[in-house]
Formats: sequence, C-alpha cells, structure tokens
Amino acid sequence: MAKEKNKPVSVRFDLKMLEILKEEEKIDTPQQALNFLSKFWENNRPATTDFANDFKKLKTIEPAIKPVIKEEKGAATAHPSGLSGIDLLIWKAEQREKNEE
Repeated sequence: MAKEKNKPVSVRFDLKMLEILKEEEKIDTPQQALNFLSKFWENNRPATTDFANDFKKLKTIEPAIKPVIKEEKGAATAHPSGLSGIDLLIWKAEQREKNEE
C-alpha cells in the first residue's frame, strides 16, 4: 500500500485552550490537540436527522373502558428514605396504628 501524502495546513490555536488541553488530557503537541478535538467532535456531534418528527405522527389510543382506581388508606403515606434503625421501626409502628383506626 502506498502511504498517503498530506499537504501541511497551518492552524492557529488559542494558547490558553492548548494549555488546558495539555493539563487535562495530557496532550503535548498541536497535532495531538487537533486529533483529540476531531475525535471528540465525531463522537459528540448533533444528530443529522430529527427523530422527534417521527413521534409526532403517532396518536395515542384511549381505552374504551377506563379502569377504576381504588384509594387505599395506607397508600398516601410513602416510606421515608432518610429513616433507618429505631427511627424506621417507630415510623412503621405509627403507620400500623393509623391503618387500624
């Protein structure tokens, strides 16, 4: 295979951005910075097609019979996530007492 020859092109980098890339990404040369930025753009570029238009065409179908929702007494109180140990046991006991009433 013949090696492809590239014509050099001069590119100016903002020195502050080049220093940031050197520190953050361990990039030493402007060529490495260019390679990193081109790979980053390739992986993070915006989509070329708008998928949202496909979803706008869909219609939702309402059920003919609506389900009956029963309210439960204990369903209104949710489990507190910050409680543990004895505090959780006390909370559960209080909930049992409320449900018995």
